[in-house]
Amino acid sequence: MTGGLFLFNQHPYLFPNRLIPGSISPHTEVSAGEVQVTVLLDTECPEVDYLHAPRVHEDIAQAVVGGVVAHRHRGNAQIDCRDKGERVGTFACTEAGIREAIAAGAGPHTFACNGATTVVTEAEIFIDNDVILDGEGQLTLDGDGDHDVFAVAEGVTAELQGFAVTNGADDPSISGAGGIRIRANATLTLTNSIVSGNTGSGLGGGITNRGSLTLTNSAVSGNRGSGIFNGPGGTLTLTNSTVSGNTAIQKGGGIYNLQGGMLTLVNSTVSGNSAAAGGGGICNCGVLDPAGGTVTLVNSTVSGNSGVAGEDGILSEDGTVTVTNSLVDDACGGVITSNGYNIESPGNTCGFDQTGDRSGVTTEQLNLGELAANGGPTMTHALLTEPIVSVAVDVIPADDCVDAEGELLRTDQRGEPRFVGPPFGPSEPVGDGCDVGAFEVQPEP
Repeated sequence: MTGGLFLFNQHPYLFPNRLIPGSISPHTEVSAGEVQVTVLLDTECPEVDYLHAPRVHEDIAQAVVGGVVAHRHRGNAQIDCRDKGERVGTFACTEAGIREAIAAGAGPHTFACNGATTVVTEAEIFIDNDVILDGEGQLTLDGDGDHDVFAVAEGVTAELQGFAVTNGADDPSISGAGGIRIRANATLTLTNSIVSGNTGSGLGGGITNRGSLTLTNSAVSGNRGSGIFNGPGGTLTLTNSTVSGNTAIQKGGGIYNLQGGMLTLVNSTVSGNSAAAGGGGICNCGVLDPAGGTVTLVNSTVSGNSGVAGEDGILSEDGTVTVTNSLVDDACGGVITSNGYNIESPGNTCGFDQTGDRSGVTTEQLNLGELAANGGPTMTHALLTEPIVSVAVDVIPADDCVDAEGELLRTDQRGEPRFVGPPFGPSEPVGDGCDVGAFEVQPEP
């Protein structure tokens, strides 16, 4: 049974229109011994005057919130609940079930899939309600090559967990995306998910973001028309994520950051993307606004991207690009600012000239593995130790191994330890520091 409150009541009360679909009809009088009603939580927990019912029998004994038993629900209507007003349910593993979950709001909502399931959608799924949807790594949504798969409405905050989004196609008349479209002032968090094999007619074949988009432990791969388009005015953050194998007919094969857009990558990989023009991996481009955007890379790896010669990895046309503790196995174009402990191979195009920076590192010295499944939820480039140890290993002092907020970066992209901070750190180091890029070599067992 889906979550809510089992209410055994001595007195009849009129309940508001917040009942779980399929339980009973809204505005139903309930008397003792006649009906056991499942209702959705309506206000904050743990102390609420439930549903404005002032007379609650002292022996009301039990509540269930999202499958978690909560005890001691007594005369003052106290309940030990999971979260503030969470409404949690399991819906049909169908397009209709997904739409019903969105209409219910809140969550996280799961879907009754019998193993790995692909749902071919008939039309765009428009998320117009604050909601968390959890595909549990089982649910693939296929746009049938006809429409984008998800769109997030202005003002909405949503999260997608454990989904694969594929075979979407944009509508050129609205400059959408093939896979996911986030409107201005909308917020989407994408976790443990894959966006692949979608097509855009211009920019953002995988995802178009004009709001706020956060990717964690996710992959954007094999899309046509850029992997991700960020802007105008969008905020895009990637953590422990990979953008790979995307293609663009213009610039920014992996990520196109535009017009005041803010892009941050931490512990992430941009690999094997291509663009007909520059910035095969990342383009910070100001086509619409000469001020351009802002790009920040921290402990990230950019490798194997292709574009105009000399601009295949990172292209900064306008705005600012700041790189820290990162590995660029490509070339750069435009002005790049280094915060130190970066490596460029094989050339000297990125302007890495701060403490700990190295340029002109040979392929043999770098000893970087191919993009592969090296553990963790996303693919990475391993730093190899045979026949020689990569020059990227143990380069960054523990105190400088920090994320974009200046906090110690304790794991690599895969979730493996960086060996900084207690019980590691300067006083008890494992090795001489953490590694450059998204991958941390682990000690031998």
